Amino acid sequence: MNIRLFLLGGTFATGVAVILTDLIIGETTQEEILIKLIAVLIVSCCAFYLPVVMKYFRKSTEEYKKRKELRFLKKIFVMSGSIKPVDCMQVVNAMYERAVCYRQDLENIMDVLRKSNVDKEDFFNDLLTKTKDIDSKLFYEKLCIGFLYDFDLAVRSIEGDFLQEKRAYARFIKKRVNLIHIAGITGLFVAMTILLMYMLKPWLNSMSFQAF
Repeated sequence: MNIRLFLLGGTFATGVAVILTDLIIGETTQEEILIKLIAVLIVSCCAFYLPVVMKYFRKSTEEYKKRKELRFLKKIFVMSGSIKPVDCMQVVNAMYERAVCYRQDLENIMDVLRKSNVDKEDFFNDLLTKTKDIDSKLFYEKLCIGFLYDFDLAVRSIEGDFLQEKRAYARFIKKRVNLIHIAGITGLFVAMTILLMYMLKPWLNSMSFQAF
């Protein structure tokens, strides 16, 4: 909040200073002062909300990068898990080498898998508790299943995620196509109505003239 107030006050003070300078040197008239003051107020309000907008876009960018990386890590997991016999450490290491957002968590998983005196199930339960993102949590659940119980089941589960994602994308494309068709048909009817009214206008005018 302090930063936002500072930007608001700084922008407003700068704008007022510029207006006063133009007024002193005769670059502006008294009639233009009100318009410039309104412009300064608008710019100051924009500056007040600028940190919020930047934070929103930064968060959106980070979430997009994280989703993209998660999808890539799932592909690595499936590809590495398809090579028999499966080495869990090689699978985690393959994901770790290409990870950015998930690098720290994968490093912790590698350390736990190396140690024999650590309860791996408790570690994954704690990791799932700390993870707030639902997609990441589901991914960690499948890693837990793969590394502790049934690796083939985890691979099939992630393959099912890709199949479900493909179906969801196909439904999205179908909805977009239907929306385009509806918009096109609606636009066609509107255009035909306007054209019909334009063509009937002379006839309606003549009928109105004959009535009088």
